[in-house]
Amino acid sequence: MTAALGAPSLGVHPLTAVLGIAAGAVGAAALGGIGAHATTISAPAITTVAADLHLTAGSTPAVGNAAVAPVSAEPTSAAATVPELTKAAGMQAQATKIDAAIDRFESKIGSTNYENWCERAVENAFGTQGHYASAIQDWESQQQQHSDWRHAPRGAMVFYDTSSDGHVALSLGDGRVVSSSAHHQVGIVPVDFFQRPLGWAYAPY
Repeated sequence: MTAALGAPSLGVHPLTAVLGIAAGAVGAAALGGIGAHATTISAPAITTVAADLHLTAGSTPAVGNAAVAPVSAEPTSAAATVPELTKAAGMQAQATKIDAAIDRFESKIGSTNYENWCERAVENAFGTQGHYASAIQDWESQQQQHSDWRHAPRGAMVFYDTSSDGHVALSLGDGRVVSSSAHHQVGIVPVDFFQRPLGWAYAPY
C-alpha cells in the first residue's frame, strides 16, 4: 500500500511562539503610547482653535472654569477738565495783558507828553489808540460800570468826572493808580487823588 504524501508540517518551536507574543505586546503598547501622546499634544491646539473662533465671533473664551473678562475702555476724567483748563488759560492771558499794560504805562513815569491826554495814555498802555475822543466818552460807552472805585481791580480803568472830557487812570489794584496829570506828569497816586470818581470798568482792548 502506498502512503499518502501531504504538505510538510511546519512545526513552531514553543520558545519562538512565546517571543512572538511578547513582541506583539510590546508593539501594541508602543503604538498605544504614541496614540495617547498624540492626543495629549493635540488638546491645546484644539483649545486654541476654539478660543480663536470664539474671539472672532466676539464672544468671551473660557479657560478652564474661569471666563476671561473682555477689556473695555473706561472713560477718563480728562474731558471734564477741559473747560477748567480753558478758563485758566484765558485768565493767564488776561493777567499777562494787564501786566504788560501797567509796565508800559509805568515806563512813562515822569513824562509830560500825556498832559491832558489821559485817554490816549491809557489806550497806549494797552498798545492801541484812537478808540475814544475822551475819557468821559469811554466811560459812557462801557456796558458794565462798577461804582466801587476804591476797590478797582488791577488793570481796570478808573474814571473821574473832573471836566467835560473827564479823566481816566489805570488801577494797580492796591488803592493806587498810574495816570497822566499826576502832578503834571505820568505818575502813581492814590485812587482818590482826582476829584469826583465815577467808577471803574474793564479795559475792552
